[in-house]
Amino acid sequence: MSKKPQSTTSLGNFNYGSLQSLMVFFHVPIDAVTPLLKGTGLLPGSFEGKALVNLNFERYAGFGSTYSSYVDEVEFNVVVYPEFRAGTEPKLTVAGYLNGQDQSKTYGNYRINVPCDSPVAVQAGSSKYGEVKFVAGFDFKVPDVNDPTVSTWSIRCFANDKTQQAITAKNQGAKVPKEHTPFIFDLQVNTNFKGFPGSSYSPFSPVPAYANLNKKMITSSRVVFGLFKIWLAAGPANGKSSYTPLPEGAVVMQVGDEKKNENGMHKQLSAVFKSNPPAVGVLLYESQPAASSGHTQIG
Repeated sequence: MSKKPQSTTSLGNFNYGSLQSLMVFFHVPIDAVTPLLKGTGLLPGSFEGKALVNLNFERYAGFGSTYSSYVDEVEFNVVVYPEFRAGTEPKLTVAGYLNGQDQSKTYGNYRINVPCDSPVAVQAGSSKYGEVKFVAGFDFKVPDVNDPTVSTWSIRCFANDKTQQAITAKNQGAKVPKEHTPFIFDLQVNTNFKGFPGSSYSPFSPVPAYANLNKKMITSSRVVFGLFKIWLAAGPANGKSSYTPLPEGAVVMQVGDEKKNENGMHKQLSAVFKSNPPAVGVLLYESQPAASSGHTQIG
């Protein structure tokens, strides 16, 4: 007997004014993420015998009839699929998944935790879409079209007594102080590192995600209007793996010692990254500028 179709309720769309999204993927033991999914109705995807987690650093702008905002956040994600689809999930390699070969879009990100520097975005994401989100601050220096001298990614997340001070400074256009101790995590990515693979493009969009709200599963699908840039090293010639880990030192993920005001993220990160899992790939999407203003001095 076939199952009855499940009812769905639209929660509306959120349209991004601009988006920069850097997803750094790590290949981790499945038992390291299984406890994080308890009671969610979700199962970890298995890619060549292990799970995939990613840290997704995002900068985006949002606009509405009465507001304009810009937000910095990091999603700590496990790649999952719904339990009710068990047995129908596609079998994919790491390389296949990152190259957009999940045509069924069965797999998606489950946001274990999302530090975010916009209290408004925290409230909306938590109450409307079931995201596990909390207010945090960031020190970051990342590549940007308006600063072509920066070529590496440096992202530090903190949630201490200086968090609100840093958020206020950012909103006022001031430079955020760099000394924030303790911190939750520090992520460094150098795509120019010796031995780092060259980039290509991946049709990774749309990007599904799962959450829970009021004992119901929430699904979303972020449609990105463009290709992702991908850095992924091909597997060894013996064919035992679809990928080669990114060069040691090119991606450095450090779990900090902040254990207050951080929504349990220290414990979660420590459990997943305790074995120093290899970074296996990087995906990057950057929306194009809407306009460009040139300036010339005469005389």
